[in-house]
Amino acid sequence: MSSDPQRGPAADVDAEQEVDFGRYWRAIAARWWLPVGGLVVGLVIGYLVALGTHSETFKATAQVYLGQPLAPGGAAPVGSAPTSLGLVSNFVTAESTIKRVARQVGLKPGRLRGRVTTKPITGITGAKVGTPAPLLAITVTGSAPAKVAAAANALGALVIRQVAPYQASKIQSLRDQLAYDDSQLEAIGNRLKAAQTLQAQILKDTTISATDKLVALANQNSVITQALQQQNTISLDRFTVRQQLSLAQDVESGRIVSQASATRTAGANSRTGAAIGGLIGLIVGILAALLWDPLTGRRAET
Repeated sequence: MSSDPQRGPAADVDAEQEVDFGRYWRAIAARWWLPVGGLVVGLVIGYLVALGTHSETFKATAQVYLGQPLAPGGAAPVGSAPTSLGLVSNFVTAESTIKRVARQVGLKPGRLRGRVTTKPITGITGAKVGTPAPLLAITVTGSAPAKVAAAANALGALVIRQVAPYQASKIQSLRDQLAYDDSQLEAIGNRLKAAQTLQAQILKDTTISATDKLVALANQNSVITQALQQQNTISLDRFTVRQQLSLAQDVESGRIVSQASATRTAGANSRTGAAIGGLIGLIVGILAALLWDPLTGRRAET
């Protein structure tokens, strides 16, 4: 029978691998105190590092309604850049905004930078997630609960101010119109009261002839009728303006619908830190045990 030329070398390779593994194991067993020491030292260092870096972290979220601008005299929504969720999110995390709010709440910008996040709030209908509403959650994290909550609310207030120009102008116009209607109603009321007083005087006056009295009463009746018509027209207009003003204030204008309040979040875990440190220490100890003989041999030769 012919011999297989490859079987011999394969057996030699397996034997070399077994010898190598056996040598590694003997090196680790001979220097067992290195892995054990590395494990113990790693556990202690990992625990102390996790304990030293442990600090309470707080999170505060303000929910902001950006408003829904409507066209004047109608209910058609108006596309507005200030109420775009993407633009508002960029505004909240902008460096100028961070510095302004940090100065306002008494924080260093570095303690606020990178710790502000925004998230659109979507509506849910049944089992389906709806499209993003003009609602934005502004979240701030940090170690000072009062300042974290103040920063979230300050960011929300800046957002409202950023998106408010159109709605504020519209509200002011409606208030001016309402004030004008009130002044007109007051003037008409005075004129109506004067006409009614004069009408009563004419009726009581015995020195006026019957014909002149009828003519005077007819004139005052005309004034009273016209005043009543104007009063009804302006009252209806005032009612409409009040509805538009309520719509602009309650629907179109943005506002903070939920004030931020700081809550504690999970901090560093000392057990996890100790486990990671122990694993790293064990690996370093094993490597030290494997390299002990080569390193000591080189030193002996030198």
